[in-house]
Amino acid sequence: MRFAKTASAGVPLALAVAALALAGCGGGSSTEGEGSTAASSDGGSSAAGETNAAGEAKSAGGAGSGASAPSAKDATGAGGSTAKGGQSAGGKSNPSLPPPTATPAPKITPEQRREATVVNMTLESPSSLPSAGGPGALSARYTCDGKNVSPALRWRGVPQGTAELALFVMNLQPVDGKLFFDWAVAGLDPEMEEIEAGKLPKDAVVGRNSFGKTGYEICPEDGSETYIFTLFALPKKLSPAQGFDPFALRKAMHGVAGSGGVLALSYTRG
Repeated sequence: MRFAKTASAGVPLALAVAALALAGCGGGSSTEGEGSTAASSDGGSSAAGETNAAGEAKSAGGAGSGASAPSAKDATGAGGSTAKGGQSAGGKSNPSLPPPTATPAPKITPEQRREATVVNMTLESPSSLPSAGGPGALSARYTCDGKNVSPALRWRGVPQGTAELALFVMNLQPVDGKLFFDWAVAGLDPEMEEIEAGKLPKDAVVGRNSFGKTGYEICPEDGSETYIFTLFALPKKLSPAQGFDPFALRKAMHGVAGSGGVLALSYTRG
């Protein structure tokens, strides 16, 4: 499956990130019980309880996926024979088998729907490189193998009434069962539409990443890693302090962020 640069409008952010995971990039769990995807939406549903765009739950073995009826050979055992009148050669009646059943996945709740961040903003990176059959790629310049500076980003579709923008970069794959933050930025002016590579406006507030540093750092182990860039439009200022804890800010954003943009970029090392 080919990744799109951005998710389609009107899809809950949890589902957009789940779609990235289901496309072959894995997933994971957070430390806050927010779902089973690495970048789950605030209040959204997890990949384990996947819903479609209409909010209807999908379930294994649902309508249209029933199993065919068992054959007489299946019912009587391998190599067995069936006598007239529905009896086996042993003279015992052949009981009918009940149809298979499946428990439907839980539907998204009204509260989750109200709190779900909706991907209706476009987020892209002029710094990304084309990649066949997957997300755009980061060059070594934007990792610890190069200058380790943040890539250029640009966006559009910030809704009216936005008080500030917040940006997170996370590994799609969790580390030791936890979300891994590579960059966290708050206090971005809603009038902004882009940031240059390696630069932030003076009013930006930078959080502490999972390497224990305040700032940007992408430094994967050998192999390939996919990174999820998420931009949130906040209708009220949360005003975190410099070096803030990204987990705490995500928790404070529950039920606040109503719009967002998602971008997946990958890097292969080694």
